[in-house]
Amino acid sequence: MSEMRFIDDQAHRSARLAISQLFLDTELDELDLKSIARELTATGLPVEELQWIYETEVAPACWRNLRALPGGAWSGFDERSLTTAINQHRIKASNLNFWHRLLVRRWTSDTSQQWRQVLALIQSSPDASRQSKL
Repeated sequence: MSEMRFIDDQAHRSARLAISQLFLDTELDELDLKSIARELTATGLPVEELQWIYETEVAPACWRNLRALPGGAWSGFDERSLTTAINQHRIKASNLNFWHRLLVRRWTSDTSQQWRQVLALIQSSPDASRQSKL
């Protein structure tokens, strides 16, 4: 994966908020996944960068929500608290080694199937030509 730095613009904040919905303690249906895909497509960010945000920014900050007892947040993450958590937990590109890759697999294990569905929806959208392929 290419080295990408933390970027705090509106497109990236919107992408983080959309991706964080995968980590809410709720069942997401097809309409929810389509909505997430539309939000991500609207950011104009390439799929490779969305994957980076999912794995190294949102997952490290949000995965605990799905494991929290008794249940985690289910209505949504506040943008400010999400950004604070991401800044505390994100993996920097220079630190992405074998052990971090294993942690990413753990952090995304509960959401990886839905994430693949979202990516498929993005790539099949009419705006997919703007987005790079994985």
